[in-house]
Amino acid sequence: MQRRELMRARPNERGSMIVALGVIMVLTFLSVAVVARTLSGLKSTRQGQDFSAALANADAGVSDALFRMDQTGVAPAATFCVGPSSSCTVASIPGAPTVQYVATRDSSDPLGNTYIIKSKGIVNGQPHAARAVVRRSYSYPFAIFSKTVTDFNGNTGNYDANTCQGPVETVDETGAVVCTPAADLATNGQITCRGSNSPARQQDYYKGGGTNCQNGYLLPGTYNPQDPTLTCPAPVNTPTTPCLPSPHDPCPASAATGLLPLSLLPGNYYCSQIDVPGKVISFPPGFTVGAGSANNGQVALFVIPTDGSNIQVSIADTCAWNNPSGPCANGINFNGDPTKLAVYVAGGSIDPGNGMTHSGNFTGIMWAPNASEKNPSCNATWRGSVVVNAFTCNGGTHLDVKYDTRMLSLVQTTWTVSDYTEIPSSQVILP
Repeated sequence: MQRRELMRARPNERGSMIVALGVIMVLTFLSVAVVARTLSGLKSTRQGQDFSAALANADAGVSDALFRMDQTGVAPAATFCVGPSSSCTVASIPGAPTVQYVATRDSSDPLGNTYIIKSKGIVNGQPHAARAVVRRSYSYPFAIFSKTVTDFNGNTGNYDANTCQGPVETVDETGAVVCTPAADLATNGQITCRGSNSPARQQDYYKGGGTNCQNGYLLPGTYNPQDPTLTCPAPVNTPTTPCLPSPHDPCPASAATGLLPLSLLPGNYYCSQIDVPGKVISFPPGFTVGAGSANNGQVALFVIPTDGSNIQVSIADTCAWNNPSGPCANGINFNGDPTKLAVYVAGGSIDPGNGMTHSGNFTGIMWAPNASEKNPSCNATWRGSVVVNAFTCNGGTHLDVKYDTRMLSLVQTTWTVSDYTEIPSSQVILP
């Protein structure tokens, strides 16, 4: 009886073992599949991490290129590269040995202020590349910039896009009217036209500003000029803030009258309230910049009071409209290079002269972003670039503002990225 029961149980045990083995095999296959999928996922995740890290390295290449270009100062940068090539400046970036890049001058910019950087990073064999367009801005990109308001209160006339002539126009060093670069007006406040619709090619404004003139355009970014400072370097700002170099020359204005001499040699001159008790500094008719290589041939006059005094800088009575040789024949730096004369005023006021017989003629850079305006007539003649708190033109018909092409030689020392995109790594080719 017991023997029969044992014989009957053995087949049941065999069946159970087969089922168990089957379950074990299924679980084993599932485990193998899970492990394989996990390993594949880990590999994919690692590759993604390496790919992202490689882009960070490519960005490090762009930053390194910008640093090297900043060291050139205002001199044009040259095409260069970093990587394992005999043509490159160095073989690698410290801390990022797999990064390679090439910075190439953009041929469409004849002044050399635009470069294209192509940079590639490699992490664990994963490459990732980026392309950046970098530009260096002009120090004085506008014919007139006002921080608060530009008001044309009268029939100034309009800019003619066909001839490029107008109340605000561009001239070359000979005085001939040219179409590029355009002489534009710009503001952080309002540009108002009462009589004529568009004195300049464009009436530009930054965020928060506006205009009722025609050809008004909102510009990207910011542009907020600051008063010159007594120490260098000045705090970082856009645009770069002028600062008084050390050493510098004493104030050349007469303590008794505030009148400047008929000519000054190139250099940096500093005037405070102590130097001009009368609080007025005046240019004489026929003022010239003397010959010399100091300070790159530029006369830079810094007017910075230390007690909050209002010092007035006057260009009045320098136009000489009645001179037989022609209008404004005895102007300030007349027929000279506008980049060779710069006046930097902290606070204070600017007097352009009042009316035809007392108007001024100024060729140079007038930087007075917080100065008020005395005698806001339209009779002064400006050639170069003017930065003021407010520019008001009453009367209109004699408005004469000329942006000189030589102003383009004055550029910022820093480069900024204006366009950025990821690219195939095959596009990064070292020379």
